[in-house]
Amino acid sequence: MAKEQKEKIKKLNKLSASQKQSLAIVFILVLIAVYIITQCYSVMNMRLQTQTALLSTVYDEIEATALVVRDEHIVSSQSGSVTVPSVSNGEKVKNGGQLATVFGSTENAAAYASYLELESELAYYAQMESQAVGQVTDVESLDADILQNVNSYIRNNAAKDFQSCKADSALLNDKFTRRQMLIGQDIDFASIVTEITSQMDAINLNSCKPVGYVSADASGVFSDYTDGLEQAFDYKSIEEIDAETLQGYIENAQTAVPTEDMGKLITSFDWYMCAVVNTADIAVLADGAKVDVAVKGTDKVYTCKIISGADSELGQEQAVLVLKSSEMSSDIASLRVEDIQIRTQEYTGIKVSPDAVHIKDGEKGVYALVSSVVEWRKAEVLYTGKDFVVLSYSADEGGGIKLYDEIIIKGKELHDGKVYT
Repeated sequence: MAKEQKEKIKKLNKLSASQKQSLAIVFILVLIAVYIITQCYSVMNMRLQTQTALLSTVYDEIEATALVVRDEHIVSSQSGSVTVPSVSNGEKVKNGGQLATVFGSTENAAAYASYLELESELAYYAQMESQAVGQVTDVESLDADILQNVNSYIRNNAAKDFQSCKADSALLNDKFTRRQMLIGQDIDFASIVTEITSQMDAINLNSCKPVGYVSADASGVFSDYTDGLEQAFDYKSIEEIDAETLQGYIENAQTAVPTEDMGKLITSFDWYMCAVVNTADIAVLADGAKVDVAVKGTDKVYTCKIISGADSELGQEQAVLVLKSSEMSSDIASLRVEDIQIRTQEYTGIKVSPDAVHIKDGEKGVYALVSSVVEWRKAEVLYTGKDFVVLSYSADEGGGIKLYDEIIIKGKELHDGKVYT
């Protein structure tokens, strides 16, 4: 057997150069034939793919890095003591209103907070004992409210909004108690009141009372977020800021170190976003106009008025765009240097794959599958993205795309009236 194998190898080695070349050509031709057959099979047996027609909105956007400037000043803690905020983050405060309570030690602050919480619980259970369940008369609606509060607690906890979490917990406790009463379960209010009273008596209230208070020196919005830059920028002249000054401000802000202060007071609802942009990108904008600005990495969008920068001089390549908003919240209070998207144009329509678009009788459109029958839908391309297009939609337009149409994005030999089974 080994001898026969050696003979075959010798014969192969004896093939001439032309014979070897012929074998190579035959091999290549076989590969080409297999490829062509595979492609033809794919085309002849292309599976139909559809996409449901839904409304989407996309934007022409200018991306920039913006500095956020507010009229704000620090609310300092008293040295050698423990300062506890009396207002929640983002809460409005009147001039002279109480911002914080001052205690001699952390232990005193904790004990006093516990006493006030127990006092609130005592009043709650005393009230519950003396009244009916309330206006809710069925368990299902009460359970729906409980589920809503649970979801709210989860969202607020994820957002680290612990003040709202505390409020959600109180509401849940109230509704669980009412549910017990509604389904006929006995609640021993007397023992609950006794237990709370006992816990209150165990706290030496006189020894842990506040030693002072912090009051607001102006009306405004309180924020517990500080970054040490509250007085670093010239708020009054920010509308006339130049590119060099803005760049210096941004560099300063990017290396800032947060402070240990109690918080800050924002004394004006007007705040600014300032960014250096290319003048070619803002040609469609004008000073005095309003634009929507999205903060990247969040779901927040703010409507701002263009104060300056859009009406640039001829030949100017860059400009400082100054945007102003009068909306204020705890989220806005913590913005400083942000990557933003300035929305210059909005397109709302049907977002589909570019493969879905065809031309029929000189007009663009798509094919939709309706009860296994292919139907033509005319449409204009409003916007072209990297891997999608946005097509026109009008509920009143005859022959156009309808919401929830099954748009064909892949299929063979498509034409109006073709039946797919």
